[in-house]
Amino acid sequence: MREVAFWRTESPEETKRRGREFVLEFCRSPVLVLLSGELGAGKTVFVKGMAQALGIPESEVRSPTFSLVHEYSGKSCPLYHMDFYRLSRWEEVVDLGFPEYLEEGGIVVVEWGEKFLSLFPPPFFWVQIGIVDECARRIRVTHSGGGDDSRP
Repeated sequence: MREVAFWRTESPEETKRRGREFVLEFCRSPVLVLLSGELGAGKTVFVKGMAQALGIPESEVRSPTFSLVHEYSGKSCPLYHMDFYRLSRWEEVVDLGFPEYLEEGGIVVVEWGEKFLSLFPPPFFWVQIGIVDECARRIRVTHSGGGDDSRP
């Protein structure tokens, strides 16, 4: 894994802005993005920023903790937002249709993806969000390399 970006944000709005910038700078469909961080770290806030970059209204973006998958139609490509927090086996990931979402193209974002880190096919990005204090966050973005894509 190679670090491609590191940010410190001081507010949810700034975390959202970094999500927008991440899409504009790094995401070319198809792409897999894994998000990790404690509960309340701002994973869904980051995804709201990603969605904004695709022309998806922020108000439509919700955490998929209970539904497991939310699909959004972006102007340039679809955004598939998944949450693996409640999944414990790779078979559950497959049953959810994860391989098909990857094949469809678009941007596939997986919260709690680190649970299955060694099983994801490269290339992918891993966005790790750490809590500094009530509002501040550290966001580290790494890229797996490999696969058919040499990005970044």
